[in-house]
Formats: sequence, structure tokens, C-alpha cells
Amino acid sequence: MRVAVFRFALATVGCLAVSGPGLAQPAPEVIVEAPHVVTTKEKGGGELYSLVYKVNYADLNLATQSGAVELEKRVKDSATKACEQLRKLYPLSEDTNPPCVDAATKKAMTQANQAIVAAEKGAK
Repeated sequence: MRVAVFRFALATVGCLAVSGPGLAQPAPEVIVEAPHVVTTKEKGGGELYSLVYKVNYADLNLATQSGAVELEKRVKDSATKACEQLRKLYPLSEDTNPPCVDAATKKAMTQANQAIVAAEKGAK
């Protein structure tokens, strides 16, 4: 199972590396990273895995209330999906502290709020 996860992680990193360079402007997206600790029986043992979802907001006007609310909904939905997928991959492990969805949402909303503020400044 570890080899499969490692290959998945390499594929994800490879896709990110290929898609990043060469773009004139950063893509209008928020990165949702769901953390998950897989505990082991060794003293203090545990491995941290994460799953990354990209939330695109190119179709939203973040300077409006409805656009900002929709981005927040997309972030929460993506965090929930990512955490559910991690629980399926590692059913015998415990949820992280703070829980996966809360941690992923909080971190991603920092990025989302920055994009919202920038859109509001640009609209003025």
C-alpha cells in the first residue's frame, strides 16, 4: 500500500511541477490540502499524509457577496471530499487533531480570503 501511495504522491507532485512553470499569471485557484495522520504501533509513530484538491474560481466574481460565498462553499466541499477519500484509503487510522475537514478548510480559506480582498480592491 505504501508504494501505491508513494506513486500517487509522485504523480501529484509531477503534475503540479509541470503545470506551474510557463504560466504568465497564477491560476485563479485555492489549494485545499487535507491532512491525515496514519498512526503506527511504534512509540510516537505516525506518518502524515495529505491529499490536495485545487478549487478553481475563474468563473466567480469574488468582489460580490455571492461570489465570495460560492468560493467558501467550494472550499468546504473540496475539504470534505478530500478527507472522505483519505478515510477510505486509511480506514483504521484516526482523524488528525484538529479534525481533517476543519484543518483543510481553515488553511484554504486563508488563500480564499486573500483572493476575495484582492478582488474587492480591484473593483473599487
